[in-house]
Amino acid sequence: MQFSSFALATFCASIVHAQSTTVIDDFEAALIGDSAFDLFLSLVEGIPADRVSEFSSLLTSNHTLAIPKYYLLFLHSRSSLTTFLPGMVLGDPSGIIPLLSYHFVRLPVSHTSVASSANHIIIPTALTDFSTVFLEPDQSQVLVLSKELDGTIHVLNQPTDVVLTPQDDMVILDDTYTWSTTSDMLVVPTTFSKTMPSSNISTFTEIASAVGIVDALETLSGLTLFVPQDEAFSSVESTLRHLNSLELASVLSGHVVNSTLYSPQLTAGVTQANFAGQMLSTDGITVSLEGGNTANILTSDVLLQNGVVHIIDNVLLPDIVKSAPVSSLSVGPWVVASLALAMGGILAVVIACCRVRGARSMSPSGWKFESTSYIRLT
Repeated sequence: MQFSSFALATFCASIVHAQSTTVIDDFEAALIGDSAFDLFLSLVEGIPADRVSEFSSLLTSNHTLAIPKYYLLFLHSRSSLTTFLPGMVLGDPSGIIPLLSYHFVRLPVSHTSVASSANHIIIPTALTDFSTVFLEPDQSQVLVLSKELDGTIHVLNQPTDVVLTPQDDMVILDDTYTWSTTSDMLVVPTTFSKTMPSSNISTFTEIASAVGIVDALETLSGLTLFVPQDEAFSSVESTLRHLNSLELASVLSGHVVNSTLYSPQLTAGVTQANFAGQMLSTDGITVSLEGGNTANILTSDVLLQNGVVHIIDNVLLPDIVKSAPVSSLSVGPWVVASLALAMGGILAVVIACCRVRGARSMSPSGWKFESTSYIRLT
């Protein structure tokens, strides 16, 4: 009986694999005539055998396929692509499915469904792989799309300017699929520290690194960060220089919310507690700190693998910090816990050493300890 059960399971698995292979063969046949799709097709052909059915399950009628289309002039044959692909999937074939999944959109995409350039839309993809997505449970990674006045649709948050062009429907095994071409392979969102430089944000990251909370910002799942632009720190430098490391970490944690809130969710009346234990309220245009100031949202929906960033024009500070010559800012338990988690107790030793009168140490980010304060090096 045990053998029969095993044989039945093997037989069923072989049928599923055969059906999946048929779907992939038909999918490839629909694109094989155009060499501009060679890179994408080579990725499909490189899918590990035990994950073929996973890819075929993506080919459902409620998905829009975003297929990269461009000519690789330096490659003379499809076989030569095999030497190029490992760099795109970090030499690991298991990375192919997450990469391809980010090219399957869970909503129809057309020129009428995408907002104009003054706004944009957030659309979910099929990417839920636990190795690349660290959002709330069962939440997939998203794409941000915007349309220019001439009707051109752009995929935001990409290293290059990626244009998405809707196409006529594609028929695979008698099923009709919506699909689009993209001018480049889509890049999956990555960590906070790797993403911010592309948005010309460095000061927030430097201070976060100096006080030891970057690891916490990158390992916790489902975060929203309201990150001030670099210029915003210049106007409050005289205030920040009076704060010690824990107080400065508390100021930064006041810009973080434990929930992934994209711009459509930042509507009037939305209030969330930040990691410093204070309340933040938004109306879609601004974000306000209870007992503190207000900042305008300059750029929204910068995607991370574990959340989203909205860039703002002011550093959010409690009034007590701005008015007191020496801060009496309270430090929330998350700040202490994140410092301990991120630095494994090392930061506590560094802080203790820096509290010795006259002791100074340089941090790699360009901030330094002086007594219990951080001072920006100019």
